[in-house]
Amino acid sequence: RQTISNDEMKVSDRFPTHARDPAFGPTIWVTRTSPDNEKTAGALRRLGFDALAVPVLRVEGLPEKALDEPPDAIVFTSVNGVRHHSICPALLDIPAFAVGDRTAASAAHAGYTHVVSAAGDVLDLERLIVQSLPRGSRLLHFSVHRPAGDLTGNLRLKGYLATRKPVYETRDVAVAKLLASLPAPHEINGILIHSPRAGHVVKRCLERTSRPFRGIVYCISDAAAAPFEGKQGMDIRVAARPDEASMLALIGNPNGTQEQPHPLA
Repeated sequence: RQTISNDEMKVSDRFPTHARDPAFGPTIWVTRTSPDNEKTAGALRRLGFDALAVPVLRVEGLPEKALDEPPDAIVFTSVNGVRHHSICPALLDIPAFAVGDRTAASAAHAGYTHVVSAAGDVLDLERLIVQSLPRGSRLLHFSVHRPAGDLTGNLRLKGYLATRKPVYETRDVAVAKLLASLPAPHEINGILIHSPRAGHVVKRCLERTSRPFRGIVYCISDAAAAPFEGKQGMDIRVAARPDEASMLALIGNPNGTQEQPHPLA
């Protein structure tokens, strides 16, 4: 596994050649959840790729309980956390911390007036909170039902009164359903992985196919790449930063132009 800049690769190095309609560029499978998968697919199509928007996870909102007491700050680790939480007008003017710029933009669009972005991953977000708020502050984290890490627990260990409130759940799409929606693996040139859980689902899909996948797996982070550890002959590449713009830059432009990808995460 390695991080490779766009300048270090030619298109012929990134994608194996195979017979296909010359009107289309290399085929990239976009695995992230809806509706964000269509935004990513649209950006890839503008760059000349043939993008397949087939999510491997689906998102479902969860019922919320009333707050016991108002927090001093709110924490968002995903756009879905913003989408699925119940907005309380009385909390819109307290600080809101977001893991990345797109999540921050979503929180601002929801009405939060003091949004700060960590512009990175959950560790960057934890550092930002520690640098910004005194210990003893009450924090409310709107999260997925089963988060990959333990941001709330880590903040508690550092002296914060942190509470995690699950507002949505992600469920795996059945492998059989995914395989029925996709072309044969040898017809896919690249796969985009945005989370460790998505990586595990894709790994199961590839293990169920009769012909091996010979393309490239592009991962947003080392954690997202971890499910593919030890897979012989698989080309795994990790974005320089854990955001969508870095993933698009990693893939590059098959038409050879220097269009700057739009940041999507």
